[in-house]
Amino acid sequence: MNNRHSGGIRRRIGLVLLLALLGSAAMGQQKIWTLSECIARALGENILLNQSIANNEGNAINLAQSKAAALPNLNLSDQQSFNNGRSVNNQYGQSSQFTSTNSLGLTSTITLYNGARLHNQVKQNSLNYDAGKFDIEKQKNDLELNVIAAYMQLLLAYEAVNVAGEQIDATNEHLKYTELYVRAGSLPESNLLQMRAQLATDKAARVEAENQLQVSKVVLQQYMELPVGADFEIKRPVFKELLPEVVRVPAEIYGIAEAFLPEIKSAGVKTRAAEADLRVSESGLKPKLTLSGNLSTYYSSASSLTAYQTNTVVQQIGYLTGNPSETVSGPVTNVLTQSSDYPFFRQFGDNFGQGVSLNLSVPIFNNLLYKSDIKRAQVAINVAKLNERYIKNQLRKNIEVAYTDQLAAMKNYIATREQLVAEETSYKNVTVKFRAGVINTTDFFVEKTIYNRAQLAHLQAKYQYLFKTQIVNFYLNNPITE
Repeated sequence: MNNRHSGGIRRRIGLVLLLALLGSAAMGQQKIWTLSECIARALGENILLNQSIANNEGNAINLAQSKAAALPNLNLSDQQSFNNGRSVNNQYGQSSQFTSTNSLGLTSTITLYNGARLHNQVKQNSLNYDAGKFDIEKQKNDLELNVIAAYMQLLLAYEAVNVAGEQIDATNEHLKYTELYVRAGSLPESNLLQMRAQLATDKAARVEAENQLQVSKVVLQQYMELPVGADFEIKRPVFKELLPEVVRVPAEIYGIAEAFLPEIKSAGVKTRAAEADLRVSESGLKPKLTLSGNLSTYYSSASSLTAYQTNTVVQQIGYLTGNPSETVSGPVTNVLTQSSDYPFFRQFGDNFGQGVSLNLSVPIFNNLLYKSDIKRAQVAINVAKLNERYIKNQLRKNIEVAYTDQLAAMKNYIATREQLVAEETSYKNVTVKFRAGVINTTDFFVEKTIYNRAQLAHLQAKYQYLFKTQIVNFYLNNPITE
């Protein structure tokens, strides 16, 4: 084998080893998502939330435009015209003539009074923009709570898989003892068959728990707008024994929640925006006063400069009465005219003019247009007030449910914890008796099933209590903890 061929093989082997090392490094750097990171990802990538943010930019544009409407406008106009046709000529009758004209104007108008319409439009658009921001915050809160619920459901699924694995380990251990007793003739072979069937049942339970784990991962990843991947992992905190918290009464929780929740603020702002819209509609029945000013000038190619020259000569102007032979002479003035081009910029300067005008418009009859707008605005105010009441009532109901759920979850957690402690003691006692051959397999499996159910019930109660407590903490404006 030549050196060049062997060198190529070494390079390929080196490349394979490098890729293997890079792959190992990538696996070693697998992302572990914390709860706060999951929430941040969901808030940043959620399409509906970003749509709401983009839509509220339209409210910001409306607000800026309504503020600018109170400023005077300024418009420049320039009109260039070309004409060709016959025109009257004093010396020669009619003649064909080509002319060009140019008109230049600068105009400005400002509204002096329109029934405070502009002011109320600014206020209405400002309130609409604020309401949009509060609605966005409401969407963020809802999404955050959904992520927390999915995160906790995933933690529960992890623990359920662990419990299923522990059950398999325990059953395998019992299977070893059963095999020894069967070989020794202390137990019938049916016990061994039952133990193997139980092992198969425990394995099926673990498969079911693993499937639920994958489903929980998918739910959380979809809230995060993250493509589903098998390598998705979250940080699993180690929970200490939970201590029951003092549950606030609903009235106290509501008093805190009403003061900061964005949906309450949004509903109030929308009512004020509807009231501002009514004032905008009412301004249509009031006079409108505007001030306008203009600057203008004009040029025409048909215009010319005319110069006048006067000279006086002595000429015969008549004769004496009764004697035509006697003439009378006198001075006669002759006026001579001479035309020349009228320059463009000189015409603009000579024709420059200014004007100021006040325009008053008083509505008398407008086919009930403004009155209909007023009635619609009044209906909108009533709807906004009813919606505000509904939002507050719904908050009160949600808090009452959250309070009741937390109280029930706390009691359930305490009860399942006591039940688990008792069942664990009983299971250990039965395990000792089973291994000693004192009780049969059926009695052991009954106790094992009860203990397994107690474990799962306590797990569910723990995470249910954690989540319900987070809900109440949310209404109390407490920060979400990891």
